[in-house]
Amino acid sequence: MPQRPSASVSATHLPEHKASPFPARAEHGSLHPRPPAPANTPQTETPADNRALRIALADALTELSLARSALADQTRRIQLLEQAEAERERAFQVITTQLADHQRALAETARALTPHPSRLRRLWRTLRYPPVTPALPDAPVLEALPSIPPSLPQRPAHRPLPPPHSGPRKILFVAGELDTTGRIYRCERMAAAFAAAGIEVRVLDCPVVGPDDVNWADALVIWRTRMSEHVSIMLRLFQEQGKPTIFDIDDLVFRPDLAKVEIIDGIRHGWTVTEETTCQIFTDFKQTVEKCDMAFTTTLELADALFMTGVRPVVVLPNTFDHETQRRGRLAARRKQLIGPDGLIRIGYAAGSRTHQRDFKLVSQVLADLLRADNRLRLVLFTVNDTLPLLLMEEFPELSGLEEQIEWRTFVPLVDLPAEMARFDISIIPLETDNVFCEAKSEIKFFEAALGNVCSIASPTAPFRRIIQHGQNGLLASTADEWREGLLTLIRDPALRQKLACNAFNCALWFFGPERLSFLARDAVLSMGAGLECAQASARLLTGSRDTTPLIPVVPDSETLFLHDQLDQAEVSVVVTSYNYEHFILEGLESVVAQTLDMLDLIIVDDGSTDGSVPLILAWATKHTSRFNRLLVLRSISNAGLGGARNIGMAATETPYIMQLDADNRLVPTACERLMEALKTEGAAFAYPIIEQFGARIHNGVLGNRPFQPLAFVPSNYIDAMAMVAKWAWAAVGGYYVQRDAMGWEDFDLWCNFAERGFVGVHVPEILAQYRRHKSSMTNAVTETPDHKPQIVSLLEARHPWLRLTHPHAAPRDDTPTETAV
Repeated sequence: MPQRPSASVSATHLPEHKASPFPARAEHGSLHPRPPAPANTPQTETPADNRALRIALADALTELSLARSALADQTRRIQLLEQAEAERERAFQVITTQLADHQRALAETARALTPHPSRLRRLWRTLRYPPVTPALPDAPVLEALPSIPPSLPQRPAHRPLPPPHSGPRKILFVAGELDTTGRIYRCERMAAAFAAAGIEVRVLDCPVVGPDDVNWADALVIWRTRMSEHVSIMLRLFQEQGKPTIFDIDDLVFRPDLAKVEIIDGIRHGWTVTEETTCQIFTDFKQTVEKCDMAFTTTLELADALFMTGVRPVVVLPNTFDHETQRRGRLAARRKQLIGPDGLIRIGYAAGSRTHQRDFKLVSQVLADLLRADNRLRLVLFTVNDTLPLLLMEEFPELSGLEEQIEWRTFVPLVDLPAEMARFDISIIPLETDNVFCEAKSEIKFFEAALGNVCSIASPTAPFRRIIQHGQNGLLASTADEWREGLLTLIRDPALRQKLACNAFNCALWFFGPERLSFLARDAVLSMGAGLECAQASARLLTGSRDTTPLIPVVPDSETLFLHDQLDQAEVSVVVTSYNYEHFILEGLESVVAQTLDMLDLIIVDDGSTDGSVPLILAWATKHTSRFNRLLVLRSISNAGLGGARNIGMAATETPYIMQLDADNRLVPTACERLMEALKTEGAAFAYPIIEQFGARIHNGVLGNRPFQPLAFVPSNYIDAMAMVAKWAWAAVGGYYVQRDAMGWEDFDLWCNFAERGFVGVHVPEILAQYRRHKSSMTNAVTETPDHKPQIVSLLEARHPWLRLTHPHAAPRDDTPTETAV
């Protein structure tokens, strides 16, 4: 297909020695990509000039991407409005037709009642003969009229509830605080998750809720709402109609005994807030929760506190991000990667309110010492509207004299916060670990930093101990010495910062993403019903409550050989994994170029090839940058095996959907488009096509021609690795397994993990991919060998004890090539 001309930024790293495809390793075990530069930059320019040009180009590309996204959103909205207008027009035409039918029926009736002109004669006939009811033509049934659609038709739910379920079908979300970030987290994003589960939702501020809203809803979720006469009437009306009322809370603000300055530091910084007023607010919240039937909350610690009020059940529904916030955060991280480092290391503290003075005091002296010892360091703090600092600096005299190393930034709207935090190199989350109020706080700052590709170091409160695996997806620090050691480690090791940030994002993608919240919302609704569905949904919630620590995909170290990014937003990436496939890989890559999707990302992962693959790939990539929004060539530092190579590619993607392609196979031009459509329509974890085999003398046939049925995995695998996978699903199960001595069935293991989670797969019954059969394929060379296959079988059966494999022994394929095979 024709290439798309546009601006781009590219960087290429060629091997330093022809004798070996591997250049010397960096000090920390990985090579860092050279700062990318515009393609036409003169060689005589200084590094400062280069960086200025890169920043200007990256800014222009970012603005272009945002403008395209806004235009696409506006176009979709116009289409929805046009659709709604067409529905109204059709409804109006039906009503007009039926009114005309009624008018004709009325005219015929009038003619039957008045056959003669004389009124007396009509009266005489009426008195003389018994009345006769005229035969009327059947009138159209008014109930059959189509309902007039809402202003914007709702999209179909990805995980619709079963039609006969006894739980609520319409939920009213009521916000007790107006225009706050909490309203976005606990009302708007929660409502979106319930809508994805097939529930009709409304989000209203408490003062505007009226009788019509109460009558419309089947259940009430009331967030941070103080008891009042209005709230009392609202709760009473719901309960009189037998509708459940749910109190939702995201902070420990319903215990009046905690309303003390020594516990809640923020009390002393409010203009009108005192211990007495805070105690009254907490008392009002407590009265509200005591009158509700159940509760939603964000952490296990808050759930424990809610149980003490007598409310039950309590369902933990975590704070989450949405797709737009994720998109902006990741775009900012990509921009930062393109423009390269500026020589500074930014340590950011994203406090959102003036309530964290004592929290920050835990690290202020350590930060002051580090800033004085290293001129590269910058402390990033925030103000409100450039006037009101969110930290009172007079309480931190240790930072006096360091004003030149403190950057003050204006606090931005929630949707832009991860993008703002992407400026950080390190995010700090200090909290008083012996403070009951802080111990109940959620993990928001962890995943907000992760969305911007920033690693975090946090105090080990209970929620952060569960989410952060020290040294894997973040660091934990209790004492001043631990904070100093942790910060110094991160300052000195940029590779570790990148690893922690990558793992943090992969954890957050599922654990704090909208997809998981939608699953939880669905079961929460069903648990409010009765009978078998209620019991089964409750069982899933109880079982899921044990999953308090996210899985971390194993992503081996790799180096970036080529980087190109137009800073636009594709929906699909193709990940091509290659090991010594120089004779086949160009065919596979050309099949990616031929995809009908205009906007496409491509990630090529070379797993330490010893043939001529790498120079071939780099030369090809240089020629095809204009075809792709984003094109990366990565190489594992050491041979990682198939699972490791796939995880390297998956972790490098920035799209919601990823097509897997081994370098010796090919895609049909419509593959990405058709599989993406199926994934988006169904909200599934993966989609797979029918695959045509080629290259062998006999038994070419097709693969993947069976519909998705999880129980069919018990005896054997029937879905090939050439499938499109949702990145959230990959992250949820911890990615592909990485074990070189048992590699070969990584895709089968992934499908088994999806089946155990209840994730849906979609079969697209079209030939959309081509599988090459040859003697050097991994199936023949590794998987189906007598020494190797028993290890694979043992691993899979240990990971999934329900498997009953019918072909556990090696069975090499007859892949003798045909004379015309490529």
